Amino acid sequence: MEEKPKEYALEYAGFWVRLGACIIDGVILGLITWIITYISVALIVWVTVGLIISVTYFCGFWVWRGQTPGKMVMGIKVICTGSSPVTLPQALLRYLGYIVSAMVLFIGFIWIAFDSHKQGIHDKIADTYVVKLPLRQVVLTESYARGGVG
Repeated sequence: MEEKPKEYALEYAGFWVRLGACIIDGVILGLITWIITYISVALIVWVTVGLIISVTYFCGFWVWRGQTPGKMVMGIKVICTGSSPVTLPQALLRYLGYIVSAMVLFIGFIWIAFDSHKQGIHDKIADTYVVKLPLRQVVLTESYARGGVG
């Protein structure tokens, strides 16, 4: 008989943990963009390269793992309704939502702190949620407690 996998009740990730992930991703993207555009002084090249890298970074990670490196560090993940993975069209919509959220004095991001499902405008546009991942707990048996291996 097959054993069913354990189900977890997911908890929405709040404003501060998501801000921490955003800062980590911003530093990574800033370094990548700076390195690539260091040789170019043209602003249009810098903006274009930065946009291409940013879209590829966020959408690529959201579709591949549901997590950017910042979200991995913070233990949170982007999912769609029904806990399904993010698709490329949803990732692109979510990224466009980032732009909309930022254009209105970052209100779209600040809204996360007040929304009952901790969704920003970008989450509502793409029908996504950011949730905390369940922590894996190690169960120590008596032999482990005494320094044993098995």
